[in-house]
Amino acid sequence: MKRSVETFVFFTCLLLSGAALSRAAELADLVAPGAKAQKVAGDCKFTEGPAWSPQGFLLFSDIPNDRIVQLLPDGTTKDFLNPSERANGLMFNRAGQLFACQGGARRVVMVDLAAANRIAVLADGYEGKKLNSPNDLALDAHGGLYFTDPYYGPEMKLEQPVMGVYYLDAGRKRSRVIEDLRRPNGILVSPSGQYLYVAEPDQRELYRYRIEAPGKLAEKKLIFTGDPELDGGGPDGMAHDALGNIYASYQGITVLDPEGKLIGRIPVPEHPANCAFGGKENKTLYITARTSLYALELKVAGMALQESPPPAPGAAAEPGAARAEKKEVKAGALKLKVPAAWKEVKADSSMRVAQLEVPKAPGDEEAGEFVVFHFGAGGAGGARANVERWIGQFSPEGRKSRVMAGKCPTGEYTLVEVSGTYNKSVGPIVEGKTRSMPGARLLGAVLKTGEGTYYLKFTGPEKTVAAAAEDFRASFGGSAKEEKESKSGSS
Repeated sequence: MKRSVETFVFFTCLLLSGAALSRAAELADLVAPGAKAQKVAGDCKFTEGPAWSPQGFLLFSDIPNDRIVQLLPDGTTKDFLNPSERANGLMFNRAGQLFACQGGARRVVMVDLAAANRIAVLADGYEGKKLNSPNDLALDAHGGLYFTDPYYGPEMKLEQPVMGVYYLDAGRKRSRVIEDLRRPNGILVSPSGQYLYVAEPDQRELYRYRIEAPGKLAEKKLIFTGDPELDGGGPDGMAHDALGNIYASYQGITVLDPEGKLIGRIPVPEHPANCAFGGKENKTLYITARTSLYALELKVAGMALQESPPPAPGAAAEPGAARAEKKEVKAGALKLKVPAAWKEVKADSSMRVAQLEVPKAPGDEEAGEFVVFHFGAGGAGGARANVERWIGQFSPEGRKSRVMAGKCPTGEYTLVEVSGTYNKSVGPIVEGKTRSMPGARLLGAVLKTGEGTYYLKFTGPEKTVAAAAEDFRASFGGSAKEEKESKSGSS
């Protein structure tokens, strides 16, 4: 097959580049060269709770001014919800629903943007007593959420006997899962769903719990204690990148690996309270710090938003019922597990052993396409040839790509990620017709199995592919956390 010199050189440079993000041994592996926290909004009293919407905008809380603020694409801001009941922690799911801790109203709510910002109360008490002041929350992949319930404010008699951590399951059943911390604050569910991280700012401590099942915790472990001088008070709010690293708001942003080992500290002009990933490639860390909002460009993307929205308020889950989130799709000798919403469609050619339509993300104009190829003997040139071909399907100008290597239950795999202007095939494949598709992304995986090599290709608008990237990897048992930069693209 013919290969362009430009493609070959570009591919070779990718394989030889030295920054292996999956190792993240130091800040240079994570922070973009020369990047510093830049102020993007101000004139607030106390900012908190940044949250990136799948529709492509950022919200954050301005607690004393009793409002949720929206950052517009031109850098200006406007009130999104006013009054906000002194909202603090915010978080979106992939469906575009907003979850908020309204500390003033002492409740957790869901705001449905598709229904004129209708607010539904999810939790405002426990065992017949009002909550203290919900502060921060984290969604899981089961339609549930964890939230912290400390109290900061004038002295008052609290109805709850402790400042605890609660779990609200998909059927709206509440349980208190942590009650031995002094004043829990920031909270995270790891990208794998295996761990819950909880901040204890009064002690400068960060704890990790193993999640045995939704709302069932075990193995409490203190993984980090901040330095009194270098870290000051905290941690407060936190964020995960896609590799599981933790960005915790202390005196600046203190970056830890999933085990709590210190990677480094990022200075911020004002004392931060919280942070969240967002931006076009999900590689901008937004930091709420006292009177302002800051942005920091990183090399690594943030953890993807959770896919599964909880059921409508008041809906009860049947006892013991499992959520039908995944389905099995047969692709030749492969058995893939994909979200039930991914629609199987008729394959466009005999080389395609499976073809699915992936629902578009809010704001995108078209759905994604997930195709599995199996070429038989020869494998159409092997891994390297197919990776080069995938990269070559994007216009060179503005193209970004990287090649990774990982292991899954079927064996080793090579993964390529490309973004830019995709020259999408249209009409019969043999005619070779394409159309230009700016703002696109491709995820491609080459799987070596006992039955031969399979080629999994997921393409579509950037937000759609980014939102479903974890599901793409999970379909064949891959994990971004375990991938390392590839040193060879050969089959």
